Amino acid sequence: MREVTDRAHHGPGFDCFEAGPLDNWSRFRLSPPESPLPVRGKCFLKKYLNSAGLELSINVLPPGAAMPFVHRHRENDEIYFILKGTGQFQVGEKVLDVSEGFFIRVSPEVPRVWRNHSEEPLYYQVIQYHSESRITGGISDGEKVEHPIAWKESPENESAHGPETTITE
Repeated sequence: MREVTDRAHHGPGFDCFEAGPLDNWSRFRLSPPESPLPVRGKCFLKKYLNSAGLELSINVLPPGAAMPFVHRHRENDEIYFILKGTGQFQVGEKVLDVSEGFFIRVSPEVPRVWRNHSEEPLYYQVIQYHSESRITGGISDGEKVEHPIAWKESPENESAHGPETTITE
């Protein structure tokens, strides 16, 4: 397996990380001092993506495994996104069944813990950011620029999602 640092690539104004197929995520490991306990199947990406505004982690929880402790944060919200698999997420006193496509945002002070009570791995991402951060959101911060598109041969077909089609019933 390649070193984690070999999976990061940087260019003018961008940084990327190749996590590889989901099936390989269990090879990622954290160990002290990065984590108080050794953790398999977790990789923090902030340092590889040079992200000052948030932390992003990719995670896999094996069948029958659970987060070994309840935790909360002092300052950061977290958004969990289930990519594949099923499990349960306890937020405060509420237990939620989670599966592919499930998102949950948790405020810093709320205790949380999760488990994979299925027979398949549970793959998920966690985005952690300061609870007081404010962004404009949506597309209001974006602006159109004139810049060539490498795979586009001509300006025809300007629709953002491909050629326009009419659906008739």
